[in-house]
Amino acid sequence: MMQQQATQIDGHFLEDSAKIGQTIHYSLRVSHPKGQEIFFPSINQRFGQLYPIKKDFYTTKTQGSNSIDSAVYSFKSFGIEDYQTLQIPVYTWTDVDCTQLADKPDTIFLKRLVPNAKSIDLDSLYQTIPIQPLEPKPELKNVLIGSISLLVLISLIYWIFGNRIKRGFKAYLLWRKNVEFKRGFQRLQRNISNTNKGLQNLENAFSLWKNYLENLTELPFATFTTTEMVDNLKDKRLIKVLKEVDSAIYGGNFSEKTVDAVKLLTEIAQSLYLKERAKISLEKKNG
Repeated sequence: MMQQQATQIDGHFLEDSAKIGQTIHYSLRVSHPKGQEIFFPSINQRFGQLYPIKKDFYTTKTQGSNSIDSAVYSFKSFGIEDYQTLQIPVYTWTDVDCTQLADKPDTIFLKRLVPNAKSIDLDSLYQTIPIQPLEPKPELKNVLIGSISLLVLISLIYWIFGNRIKRGFKAYLLWRKNVEFKRGFQRLQRNISNTNKGLQNLENAFSLWKNYLENLTELPFATFTTTEMVDNLKDKRLIKVLKEVDSAIYGGNFSEKTVDAVKLLTEIAQSLYLKERAKISLEKKNG
């Protein structure tokens, strides 16, 4: 029988260097005792100067009393620093507590297109830049009169139609964000299933839902607990909905109830959107 080993983590970049904007990959591999709960961080968090694109899971491999879980994170970097350092932790879950574990930080270097920039002859470079002839300056008096006339016209339009314009623009932004939310949420919703990729889509859909509600209500839903969400939305359906979603994401307990819970998240978001739109209509009547 194979002896059970302690939890071991290997986290490193798959590339040594990368250009600005190039996709880079970070591999995270965890060897742990069989049956131990291991959680990988989602991509909906900050990773320093690296912008996360996606996270690919791989099926758990078990041999004897030990298991291996792994994932590959994809990033883009737009920083101009000579190098970027990254350390992604994992979390072990027990009935007593949750423990964070991590490998030593790994470094990726910037691949510069002009490696010896200091050796460039700037005087020679300046001489090759074409110089456009200067246009004659308009008279200051005409510019001043035109500016004042334009300012008066804008002020007059705003005084007459200002409130109507603000309400119309506010309603347009509300509608536009609702359309963008539904498009993104439905795309993720269609690909939710009882697989690693499907559960990742569920996690991303839930994060998108919380961010949309936070933008809609100006309340910090992204950091709210389940109880705080229920108290602020005054919707008792949320208790079962959030329990089902959390159970599927963190416990792997995916079922038909999970699909129904995701549909209810859409209904709740749409209900809040209609309430906000009704407030704008009420402002119009009162105004």
